[in-house]
Amino acid sequence: MKVITVHRAGMIYIVMSIALGLLAINVGSNFHYLAASAFLGYMLASGIAGRRNIRKASVTVSFPDEIYARTPFLLTVNVTNTGRPPIFLIDVRVGTRHAFFPAVQPGETVSSPVMFAIESRGTHEVSGIELSSSYPFNFFTRYWPVKFRGSVTVFPAPVRANRRDARLWLQDGEDDGRAGRDDSDREMIGVRPYAEGDPMRVIHWKSTARTGRLSSRLYDRDGDGGVRIIDLDSLVSAGIESGLSLASHEISNSVKSGSPIGMSDRGRLWAPSSARADKLSMLTHLALYE
Repeated sequence: MKVITVHRAGMIYIVMSIALGLLAINVGSNFHYLAASAFLGYMLASGIAGRRNIRKASVTVSFPDEIYARTPFLLTVNVTNTGRPPIFLIDVRVGTRHAFFPAVQPGETVSSPVMFAIESRGTHEVSGIELSSSYPFNFFTRYWPVKFRGSVTVFPAPVRANRRDARLWLQDGEDDGRAGRDDSDREMIGVRPYAEGDPMRVIHWKSTARTGRLSSRLYDRDGDGGVRIIDLDSLVSAGIESGLSLASHEISNSVKSGSPIGMSDRGRLWAPSSARADKLSMLTHLALYE
């Protein structure tokens, strides 16, 4: 790990200090000795202040509960000042992204969002975070180790399926208000945000006009017993990663719309549910699928 990087201004300052010291030795002038001492003292004070500044910074990283492979998301970098004086010019690098904190007051935690992406599904360890600061004079950049380590579960990248893909559903699931069928035998139980693919006839215009955002009717599925259960066994038969991505898309859409969904995999059944926790459980199963 790097400890310090000398900037161009810092290199010029060092050369000037050395040159002034050599001049003082050759000339023997008290003025030159005092000037050289002042230059070196200034550099020492900069080093002490910079080290005290950066070592009081504590860094953590927070992740959202939904992360999809190859899909940018916002993680949150948190910097806490554990000392008494304020700390300044704190830079945190996560991967190739940076979060900059001009000042953090004593005992305060300041957060900054950073756009990030992870390429593959599964469990990924978060490490290699770099903390640095060029305080106080931007002559040098000092680095301090970050002890934070954690892991994050990344869901498969969502890929939209062909609407007539027979492999998708264990049972006919086209009773969710998207298919061209009669909804008169079902009771509308609420309103949900519009999801891509919803036909015009299920749009709830009153709610749309009131909120300014497209909304769709949410129907009771008990009228005909139809349920949406993802047939994961069939999906992965034509390719594991492509099948997982199709399932991931359907579940992630149901999270946004609030509609119930279930899943079947090798004899295990997730009953159709509207609960976010149940859907995240299904997505986690997809992320760790072997």
